[in-house]
Amino acid sequence: MATIEQAVRTMLISGTTLSAGSPSVPDARVTHGYRLQDSALPAVTYSVDTREDASVSGGIQQSQITVTAIADTSEDALAIAENVRTALAAGTYSSIAIQVVIITNQSLQPEVFGISDEQEPAQAVTNATIYWST
Repeated sequence: MATIEQAVRTMLISGTTLSAGSPSVPDARVTHGYRLQDSALPAVTYSVDTREDASVSGGIQQSQITVTAIADTSEDALAIAENVRTALAAGTYSSIAIQVVIITNQSLQPEVFGISDEQEPAQAVTNATIYWST
């Protein structure tokens, strides 16, 4: 049986929104939870933060998801975040019917500096609420 995490990944990589966007994020760089620090950029990580019943009957579930676009520059991270917004769409993914997607917030994270004057990659975060059923 498919999980909501699998369905969210399938939703993100469906079509060519991320892989053909500019900058391009190959399907292999869309990962659940985190990315390895030395992995190639740009990349997208996602998590399903909550899962709860959204209705008394009917089996509709509600989940809060977080999708993070990671790139070398803020401009690229924001461009990927716009592609993420497009990719988050209702439909059936991995046998799970995502009925409604509501973008609740999109933001560019503050710059983070590493050792010495090295700058960490830029991150743009998209938060959404999805309503789904199996």
